[in-house]
Amino acid sequence: MPWTRLIFGWRKLLFDTCGVNMKRVVLCASIALSMLSAQGVRAADLRVDQQRKAGTSKGAETKRRLAIRVEEGEWGGAKPEEIEALLYAVADTLLTHFPERQLNPIIVSPTQQGPIVFYQKGPKNEYQVHLAAKGQRWAEYIYEFSHELFHILANYENHAPPKNAPHLWFEETLCETVSLYTLRQLSARWEQSPPRPEWKGYAPTLSKFARRVFNEPHRQLPANTSLAQWFRENGPLLLGNPHLRAKNELIANLFLPVLEHNRDWQAVAFLNPEVMQGNVGFYDYLASWHSRTPPEHQEFTRLAMRMFHFDAPEAAQYKLAKVGPQAPASDRPVAAQQLLGAAGSSRD
Repeated sequence: MPWTRLIFGWRKLLFDTCGVNMKRVVLCASIALSMLSAQGVRAADLRVDQQRKAGTSKGAETKRRLAIRVEEGEWGGAKPEEIEALLYAVADTLLTHFPERQLNPIIVSPTQQGPIVFYQKGPKNEYQVHLAAKGQRWAEYIYEFSHELFHILANYENHAPPKNAPHLWFEETLCETVSLYTLRQLSARWEQSPPRPEWKGYAPTLSKFARRVFNEPHRQLPANTSLAQWFRENGPLLLGNPHLRAKNELIANLFLPVLEHNRDWQAVAFLNPEVMQGNVGFYDYLASWHSRTPPEHQEFTRLAMRMFHFDAPEAAQYKLAKVGPQAPASDRPVAAQQLLGAAGSSRD
């Protein structure tokens, strides 16, 4: 810039005119001008940096497929903006598995009762979620919000009363599984990239909470008992009451590897059809879910059916929906194999 030339030209003129004493004055003036110039550059750089950051933040906000708003209330000292940061981390973790999914905004409020997502929407069609977690028990927020968000991803509103909700226990079990999944994912990630920098030291606590939950005794199958054996005894109880948490959580532990090793969860969006006629058996329910799911997303349903031994003899007694004409009883295991595909002939 000509500024440099101007300064040095000015200095030469003064030196030639006023001699050595003026050199000291000019030297000080030169230093001052240089400092002002540098300060101006730094200020300009800072403004550009701030604009860049603002633009990045705005761009990130624009790219979000979900808006979450945490209401003021009795959060036990936690700030709404802290909770929002945490819930966005949960949502980002789950929505990775639903790359095409767009959701209405979610309004989150505190409750003194249990966590819940309401069938009734807000004034602008927002989902309304209540969480029971309080204070800085971040692991509990993660566990609760993961569960309720997965209800939303499973289109829970399609079974709002008075509609029929056969095998709601299975959806509840998936939600419990996702809570475990998110805890483990975030506990592994938190140490390097927590939702807020000051939370980095919370990583060991989160990891410990995840291990404790996973290893709870009621989540383990009894010794020498298979899931098929356990389910024959406990399936009817779950059908009568889908919120038997201890039983939901036991199956959730077993289902967790399905979620951890299969990134495509989009079949969940087809779990709850808008209309489900009558009371159907569980295997019929799974078969119907599989049939509604586009072929490119059916691996999730195949793994679910394989886990419950869909190709086992006990499955043959159930009517298999939407496999074509009803197969004779002797051919029903073959129909199950048609649903499972070649990969379904083996069990994990």
